[in-house]
Amino acid sequence: MKVINLSYPFKKELTAGKVVLALGFFDGVHIGHQKLIKEARIIAVEKDLPLMVLTFDRHPKEVYAGVKDFEYLNPPEEKAYEMSKIGVDYLVILKFTPEFSHLAPQAFVDEIIMGLKADTVVAGFDYSYGPKDVANMENLPSFAKGRFDIKVVPKQIFAGEKIGSAEIRQAVKSGNLRLATELLGHPYLTSGKVVHGFRNGHKLGFPTANLELAWPKVLPKIGVYATMTQVGDSWYQSMTSVGYNVTFNDEKKIYIESNIFDFDQDIYGQQITIAWYKYLRGEEKFADMAALSEQLKLDQVASKNYFSSLIE
Repeated sequence: MKVINLSYPFKKELTAGKVVLALGFFDGVHIGHQKLIKEARIIAVEKDLPLMVLTFDRHPKEVYAGVKDFEYLNPPEEKAYEMSKIGVDYLVILKFTPEFSHLAPQAFVDEIIMGLKADTVVAGFDYSYGPKDVANMENLPSFAKGRFDIKVVPKQIFAGEKIGSAEIRQAVKSGNLRLATELLGHPYLTSGKVVHGFRNGHKLGFPTANLELAWPKVLPKIGVYATMTQVGDSWYQSMTSVGYNVTFNDEKKIYIESNIFDFDQDIYGQQITIAWYKYLRGEEKFADMAALSEQLKLDQVASKNYFSSLIE
């Protein structure tokens, strides 16, 4: 898969010929998104054309609605990884700038869709490319003027509810990782760089990898979780805390600390990925380090028991 970072306006041709173009922001690349892209893939195979996905570098709400600190399910590099697994040939990441946000619906079709050489456009029923009362999928044929085919994917339902990024964000924030996993099609992931922390875990016999995020990600609610942690190409069982380190300090900063089982490598400065599986308990303030150490032993047993239950 080729990833193309693009700015508006653009003049260069990205492909030699026409493409099947899937439209959407695709935060999380959840099972509803996967369904849409797979349908686009079927059309691409039938027409012997490459499949292109158009998304944006940041959520449009950050620009046109002024939403600050928008929390994402996945940053662009994670989104690209998920797209590469489902048969996308070109992932175009267009910068969503204030200038671009004022683009008229007809101009979006003429300059963006046609500029990307769309033979067929595939999008969800609620996709919009401007004011929703005008720039919607129902009106797209009038803007298209017969220049490309259109495939509208209906609302995707799971357990009677709409499959959407907003629903997954809420599931993650509430600690409902089972629902998040079902809607994503895989455990929720958080990637980042390992940085130096307070080293309190080392003193307790439970050294932790402290994660620094480069992107505003949705985090599970405060507490301790059974997780898997990827270092390099290998996955390890682990338990991970999301919290304020209340036993040791009164800071308002949230820390992500993963204790990786049966692991003793120096990984400072490396990128790791945490897969969230099960909420174990909330954050507690302990009287002393001995009490915290005893609780961490119980957390480790609970985490290992959870993963053992998956194998049985």
